[in-house]
Amino acid sequence: MGGDPQTDVASEIARLRASIERAAAAAELSLAGSQPSSADEHPRFPQAEHKELCRQLAALGERVATAERRHGDPRALRAELATLLFFARTLHADADNLRGALEAHAQELDRQRTAARKRRDRLAAERDNLVRRRDALQSTVLSTAALMAEHGRGECRRTVPVFTLGEGLTVCSVSVSCPRRGLRFAKQWLVTLNGSHDVLVRRE
Repeated sequence: MGGDPQTDVASEIARLRASIERAAAAAELSLAGSQPSSADEHPRFPQAEHKELCRQLAALGERVATAERRHGDPRALRAELATLLFFARTLHADADNLRGALEAHAQELDRQRTAARKRRDRLAAERDNLVRRRDALQSTVLSTAALMAEHGRGECRRTVPVFTLGEGLTVCSVSVSCPRRGLRFAKQWLVTLNGSHDVLVRRE
């Protein structure tokens, strides 16, 4: 034997109402989770779309209340609640999509920040290596020239060519001049670098 039709309709109305409430609560949760804590966190946050979904969610509750007040016929109420359930589920899906898009955007921002930080760290490490290399080369050039000047009782001065290893990182050549002494002719050398940045001494 079949059940009481009126009881079945009332049960269906209660089920529809509960389903609408669950879908609306889930949509509200997604919208709350998609709202950034600050504008700086998501500078391109779709504020208008978020506001519209919140408006539609509020309107859903009003439409359910209006339908229950307006319909004396349970079957008509059941039909309208079925339509509103479809609307509630659509709102939930839209809110989930918005939240998912924002989470993906946040992950992409994190990826970009991580990549930028790694690039800065790599460039800083490369520059540190260049600084150490510049210091070592310049020290070798200066010490080589100083030994030659000391041996020949001459003097040193920095000169060209100047070799660029990086932005603001240069190695100067050093000339060594030994004056004429007795029967010895004056001599001059250049302590510099070759194309491979090895120290080179050549007579001038």
